[in-house]
Amino acid sequence: IGLSIIIPAKNEEGTLERAVESILRADYPKDKLEIIIVEDGSTDRTLSVAKELERRYKGLVKVYSLTNNKERKAGALNFGIRVSSFDNIVFVDADAVVDKDYLIKAANALNKYDAATGLTGVNAVKHNWLTFMNELESDVMNYIIAGSYKLGLPPPINGYSLVIKKSVLNRVGAFKNSITEDIDLWAKLVLNKIKIGYFRSKVNVTPPLTLREFFVQRLRWYKGYVDALTEHLKMPTNGKVLHMELYLAMPIFGATSLVFTIGSSMLKIMYLMFNTLGLIVNFVGTALLIIAYLKYKEKYSGGLYIRYSLLGYPYVLLMFLTSAVAMFAKVFGINIGWMRESR
Repeated sequence: IGLSIIIPAKNEEGTLERAVESILRADYPKDKLEIIIVEDGSTDRTLSVAKELERRYKGLVKVYSLTNNKERKAGALNFGIRVSSFDNIVFVDADAVVDKDYLIKAANALNKYDAATGLTGVNAVKHNWLTFMNELESDVMNYIIAGSYKLGLPPPINGYSLVIKKSVLNRVGAFKNSITEDIDLWAKLVLNKIKIGYFRSKVNVTPPLTLREFFVQRLRWYKGYVDALTEHLKMPTNGKVLHMELYLAMPIFGATSLVFTIGSSMLKIMYLMFNTLGLIVNFVGTALLIIAYLKYKEKYSGGLYIRYSLLGYPYVLLMFLTSAVAMFAKVFGINIGWMRESR
């Protein structure tokens, strides 16, 4: 089947060529492909790189440049859909690298489903703690995708590994201008009872390399999840809709968990402070009582007794401990024998 591969690109001069070359290395007849690059007002050399690819692969790579796109990435994607030649659409991000069998498995999926998602992977240019954790998270996401499908539930889609029929996009309204246009589309597909499948091939994308990049990315993602939930929230009439709404509600669960974690930690800190204060009061209070008693009985003799008095509370605790051991022995019938004290 013919595949229209749409790549939205904005300020991607360093990764766009790699993404296109990975698509061209994939096992798929080139006469059944078109690669549509939608450049979206870049301030770097992205348009120049795209034009060079268009010259190099004439007739295969087609470049369009948007100069007044007010709908951000959704506008670039929707433009690519409108100018595409085939009914089978493959969306790939400009920083992605697809597996060699990605396109053939995508085509097979579109022979069975109206829409499908591939698996996700990480293509880190540098390796650190964040990229390592991102790779683990990507593996978990793949289990969620596969597990959802095997349970008869709609697997969540990622915009950079989505394949779908153009006719379906036209039916549900394509992409909405939002900060997570792919998640919004997934909600619409589920509510319109579109059959979503998945296939076992990866699109590898560049993960955030710094805490700032991570925070900005996840803030956008999770805000977009909640936006989609509030936009499409309805009484779930079946397990698929409930599954979708629970997935979109994950940021709410995460935020609630954080509040309870902080609250619990504060209570533990307050409890520790209270117990520490109580311990100090017990130590000092017991010592003062002993010193007052010694004064009253005229047995006070200075520094040595003060030091001994400070150990009055541990002496009381030792009495409590031996009392507890005695009760334990009584309950469990343990004999306690005589022991001769030191003379």
